[in-house]
Amino acid sequence: ILMKINFQLVIALTILLLSCKTNQKSKYEFLKAMSTDLNKSCPIQVDSILKLENTIAHPSATFRYNYTLKFDTVKYDIHEFEKSLTKTTLNTVRTSPDAKMFRDMYATLEYNYSDTEGNYLFRIVIAPEDYKQSVH
Repeated sequence: ILMKINFQLVIALTILLLSCKTNQKSKYEFLKAMSTDLNKSCPIQVDSILKLENTIAHPSATFRYNYTLKFDTVKYDIHEFEKSLTKTTLNTVRTSPDAKMFRDMYATLEYNYSDTEGNYLFRIVIAPEDYKQSVH
């Protein structure tokens, strides 16, 4: 009887592992298709200082947005801007109906920002543990 229980446990674990792997692959396939579709419209001028250049999906259920930021780093503090934008972005991911599909699939969202010369400025990473925790 113990042998039968062990065998059933092995089969159950195998099915669970395969479904997790398939689920991860289907998330990636969904994100990849979404990225391909969105990239057909890129670049997109979001507002006067922000342009979405493209998006990339990664197998780890990560969706990356690559932005160009027209920002006067001499006149303004880029670190203060990054801090403010991080708070705003996290709040948007937590509450926006448009971000619900990402929340439902526990996707990580990355936002890369470069200047108009293509120089890297900063990256905001919003992981499931960030947007799933309760807001204080």
